[in-house]
Amino acid sequence: MAASPDVLRRSAFLSTFAHQGAVYLYHDLYGYLLQMSPDLVEFIDQFAEPRTVADVVAAHADRFEGQAQQFVDVFYQHACLVEPDDDERAGIWPMIAIKGKWNVWRRHGDRLTIYTAWGDRPIQRIELDPIDTAIWDACDGEIRLNELRAKHDAKRVAALVHRLTHSSVQALKLSAFPMSMYAKRPALTPSYVTSTMPYPSWAPGQPLDAPVTDVATDGYYQQVADAEQQFDHTETTLSHLFRVQHPALGGRTYGEALVGAFLDRLPAHRVRVLEIGGGLGYVAKAVCEALIAAGREVTYTIQEISPQLAEAQRARTAGLPVVVQLGDVLAAEHPADGYDLILSNEMVGDLPAVQLQRADVGLTAEGGEVDPALLAGLGRPGELVRDLGISLDDAPDPFYLLTGALELMIRIARWLAPEGVAIVTEFGERHMWPKLSSHLDHPELSTHFGHLQTAAITLGLTAKIEFVMDLIDLDRTLDGLATTRSHFRALVALFADAGVALPKVGYTRELLAATAFGKLDLADVGELRWDRIEDRLMGLVPHEFKAVVCRKAGGN
Repeated sequence: MAASPDVLRRSAFLSTFAHQGAVYLYHDLYGYLLQMSPDLVEFIDQFAEPRTVADVVAAHADRFEGQAQQFVDVFYQHACLVEPDDDERAGIWPMIAIKGKWNVWRRHGDRLTIYTAWGDRPIQRIELDPIDTAIWDACDGEIRLNELRAKHDAKRVAALVHRLTHSSVQALKLSAFPMSMYAKRPALTPSYVTSTMPYPSWAPGQPLDAPVTDVATDGYYQQVADAEQQFDHTETTLSHLFRVQHPALGGRTYGEALVGAFLDRLPAHRVRVLEIGGGLGYVAKAVCEALIAAGREVTYTIQEISPQLAEAQRARTAGLPVVVQLGDVLAAEHPADGYDLILSNEMVGDLPAVQLQRADVGLTAEGGEVDPALLAGLGRPGELVRDLGISLDDAPDPFYLLTGALELMIRIARWLAPEGVAIVTEFGERHMWPKLSSHLDHPELSTHFGHLQTAAITLGLTAKIEFVMDLIDLDRTLDGLATTRSHFRALVALFADAGVALPKVGYTRELLAATAFGKLDLADVGELRWDRIEDRLMGLVPHEFKAVVCRKAGGN
């Protein structure tokens, strides 16, 4: 890494953003994206006016573990700090313009409209005239801007590049190397080239969310204001994407497919169902109707913590034998042996969890054994580990313990009738410890399914871990539309401008073509990314979703 010059100043093209305790710096001229702590933003601001590097480093000798000079060098390398007389805009010409990931645009003859909707920021429509469109088309990830200005007006090129690399648009990124260099080495592609910045703007001195330690989102769901918007925009669930009759499910909905997987294990006459966290009521409606169509008498209870979601469930299941009970499932009362089918669909990641250190239970980095006295000192989390036989030997440091999910397994074992079936689905892995997911407005953890299986078996149930895709018999040969939340918001706006409503479902090529038919030529829309439906569908990775399927032995 080249050493920095003696005197530097802060770039004039920096924007800062924040999310869940982290700060992100975005270079509005190049598209560089750096994650850092707030004190490093303040450190860069020491160069708001030209400063001698040695003076600033000396003033911060007791901070950053003696790494102040190294930080200066990194910031200089990424053009966050520049020489006082630098013409920053002139620095773009040796670079290559690369179209950023998750762009959305529509072509109108020789003109282009780019749509952006980063995070919760308003929709933008960036109109390109024929000259700007021609420059955009020439940005192929290979040609340097020096070459581009030989064919197009240099001022127009510079103005367009600056407009489209800005964090408000993010349609272009600048790279010193062509994308072909990474074709056979995709792992070497700089992360900023494929990253986006959807988080809220932030400036030093503004409040910053604390890093997430213990996780509990019950208060979050009680405050949901718009039920439909919650799943159409704020968060995506697999069941919501498949709430329609879907070609990948042979024309069935998610709920119908679940019933098909377990119908032969349910009582032949009356089926008592408990659904824990009912979303918008689509699963309840589909399961009820499928069971009734199969000749079953049904009683269906939804346990729901959100008043707004409860109202949506009541409206959607009107006329069906569905009762919605409002309240926290971990404080709810339900009859022992009271249900033949219990569904917990994509909600255990929202239950409370605690973050612990290995040392809290007597483990060291090298191994060791759990200390029963330290475990007991943890209170209820320690009791759950001990009583449910949860092994902590391979825990990372620190680690999340899914206390709420384990408490739920205790209740499922109590409420499930003899010969009954319980299905708990979520994204996660059999042996991987929970990881924090960065939803834009609330934290959520992946699920350690091995722990749920161990708990179920300890509680006297049989338990098997399965892929949700296998349970619902998903056709993996189809392609699915891949999006992010921001990308889909922008796509919705593009379709709306063409007079097409674009509900949030798991689009295959067939479904999207049928939705746009007669009003919008998909050949004029960019960029539509397609992937194998098991690997990416909208913002989800379907193969990451697992289920622990539990049975209770019959009575005497």
